[in-house]
This record gives sequence, C-alpha cells and structure tokens, in this order.
Amino acid sequence: MGRTDRVVMSVEARVMKRLRERNGLSMRKAGQLLGYSDSYISQIENGRENVPTGERLLRFLNIYGNITEKYFKQLCKDFEEDQTDQMVIQDLLPKLGVPGYG
Repeated sequence: MGRTDRVVMSVEARVMKRLRERNGLSMRKAGQLLGYSDSYISQIENGRENVPTGERLLRFLNIYGNITEKYFKQLCKDFEEDQTDQMVIQDLLPKLGVPGYG
C-alpha cells in the first residue's frame, strides 16, 4: 500500500468512489468485503493513498460492480467532473484539519 505525502485527487480515485457509491456500498461495507479498513477506502478516494493496481485493483473492481480493468480505464478516460476543483478543495479542507474549516 502506498501512502502519499500529499493529497492527489486523481481521476482514478474519483471513479473508484463513484463505483462504490453506485453499488450502494458504504466505505465500511466495501472495506469489510475487501478485508481493508474503511479508513483505507477513504484514503484512496481522497487521494491520500495510491489507487491500487494489479490484483488489488481487480478485487476492488469485482466488488464495485464486477467490471473489467479495461472498462475501468475507459470510465477514467471518459470521466467528467460534477464538481469544480474549488468545490472539491472546500470539501477536503475540514477533513484535513485545516484551521477555520470545520
């Protein structure tokens, strides 16, 4: 698992979150099904942990709708923002413990 030193809201992380939500899974339930903590799921989706690759990614994709890696890559390529970068940053500031936000 590759924890990052900075927050990087990648398209892949955003697509992972959408897939989880579309399949009606909470972070806790997804973590239970995958054998990870809900905190780890959150870290992936919020850019504090690298998006899994290889077999680990395939485990997520199986739980998140039984989709192929090829389809996942296509979803990432076709991803459209439904939030501006500013909206995403404003959402993350309280989660990061930035004074004055939260």
